[in-house]
Amino acid sequence: MKKSIKIMIKLSGLMMLSSLVEAKPVTIGQLNAQSYANIKLYILDCGTVKARDLSLFNPHIAKSEHMDMAVPCYVIKHPTKGSLVWDAGLQDNISKSPDGVEAFQGAFHLTVKKTMLAQLQEIGLDPKEVTYFAPSHLHLDHGGNANYFAQSTLLIQESEYQVAFSKDAANYGFDISHYSALKHAKRVSLKGDYDVFGDGSTIILSTPGHSPGHQSLYVKLAETGPIILSGDLYHFKENRTTYGIPVWNDKKLTIQSFAKIDNILDNTSAKLWIQHDPEEAKSKIMSPLFYK
Repeated sequence: MKKSIKIMIKLSGLMMLSSLVEAKPVTIGQLNAQSYANIKLYILDCGTVKARDLSLFNPHIAKSEHMDMAVPCYVIKHPTKGSLVWDAGLQDNISKSPDGVEAFQGAFHLTVKKTMLAQLQEIGLDPKEVTYFAPSHLHLDHGGNANYFAQSTLLIQESEYQVAFSKDAANYGFDISHYSALKHAKRVSLKGDYDVFGDGSTIILSTPGHSPGHQSLYVKLAETGPIILSGDLYHFKENRTTYGIPVWNDKKLTIQSFAKIDNILDNTSAKLWIQHDPEEAKSKIMSPLFYK
């Protein structure tokens, strides 16, 4: 099922382990298989992005339309195999500016009311003790606090990692200062889908297009049922209904990723959670409460 190539990297006298995992695409049978792990899913409020021009995200929408996009982060606690943090939101430092900060020449306004660190502490989780950190991708609203997780095992597509630490990072909308501590972290570099805990409860789905190594997350919850965390495959519901593609996306890869998720939704009972959609965010139970 998986081919793993292990690479030893010498850094400051320490030997750090990285592995490259090439996996066959996950099958519908695997996604439909029952998982016996009673995992818990927490949703953290990791800020808000006011987008002042929604046509950037969907050409079917007028340039004058705007939206206050939710920025959630997620924590999955496994009963025996540790924890996974999915996305790291906007930088906690933004909370020091009560009126928020501008980004990308005023295209976006960013606010953080409560820090990610404080919310992790509320559920008894020290960032240094998080087992895995997996960003859907490394844009500023998904990797803002990534440096907290330098001691976790990083689960990232190899294509994302290579761009993120290249001289071209800024051309992809990446700010290396947000995740610089991850460069030499213990890492599982992925080429495809990946079963995080090895029991089918939490599966990374490769969905490139928004960024070179964008990924989504399939989570099997015993009571809630299976869900897919969309990352930025879709930014809001209209992007799914009209298949709107943001101006900076790779269109061909995005269309392929749309088709992949459509196939999964058509052939499983999974529900799609569109991470940035503000109306959907209002319906969710927030940490320290959790889904199970």
